[in-house]
Amino acid sequence: MIVSTVNGRVRVRARVLRASKAAARIAAEVGALPGVVDARPNAGAGCLTVTFDTDTLDVQVLEERIEALCQAAERVPRNSNGRGLSRTLNRATKYGMLATLTTSLAYGYLGRKKAHIGFGAAFLAFAGVHLFRYQGSLFR
Repeated sequence: MIVSTVNGRVRVRARVLRASKAAARIAAEVGALPGVVDARPNAGAGCLTVTFDTDTLDVQVLEERIEALCQAAERVPRNSNGRGLSRTLNRATKYGMLATLTTSLAYGYLGRKKAHIGFGAAFLAFAGVHLFRYQGSLFR
């Protein structure tokens, strides 16, 4: 977790710091400690850089406190904000398109007209849902 410790600065890297809200919350809690001058999270890199006054705050105490905060945040279950359902719907739509298109082509090749038309219509339904879901990026 502790990547580097230089006189007056500690850099911490943890998976929980990749989430910007959790990183900001941990940075605020660390910044409230006496002797901490600055706490800067970098969610892209998943790290937290803490600048502190070496006369006021002991390095070991600071490192233990930061590690405790990061470990406590990792134990908190993430609440779903709807992305899971959205991602699942997108994935189901893509698999549905793939399955119905290949089945429709197979039945078309075999000469089964009604099954070909049925699976072709199902493919068009999945394609319509797909276009609706991605209309923002498709029709710029």
